Amino acid sequence: MYRRIAPRRVTLGLIFLVVALTLAGCGTSTSKTPQGANNSQQSTGNSSEAKSEYLKPVPQGTALVTANNNVTKQLMAQKDVLGTQISEEKGIVYGKITFKTGVDKTYAHELANELLTQLKVNYPKRLITTQVIVDGKVTDSIPFKP
Repeated sequence: MYRRIAPRRVTLGLIFLVVALTLAGCGTSTSKTPQGANNSQQSTGNSSEAKSEYLKPVPQGTALVTANNNVTKQLMAQKDVLGTQISEEKGIVYGKITFKTGVDKTYAHELANELLTQLKVNYPKRLITTQVIVDGKVTDSIPFKP
């Protein structure tokens, strides 16, 4: 009546199905346009007046905890960001951004640069370093010495 299927065939079939679904999930779009990027950007040519592309500046004089929380929320809303951390170690303020695997290096660097700009406002006259972290490794580091 019913033919019994060998357990080995079932196991191989399930393994094949899992591999196929995994590969299908890896085939996502590789669009490198960062979330929130404005396609009609105009450059003023004055670097001191360059506007932040991804982060809204926190006004100077804002309480440090509030400013850091605001920046963290903005960073977490960005594409490919998994986490952030702002800390102080041995007199140096660190702003770390953890990204998903495969993040565009230019985009990650730009976001770290914007974090550095904000940290300069929050921590005037302090040594600051922002870091890009991908797969648990620091892939980019931007130091600032006042």
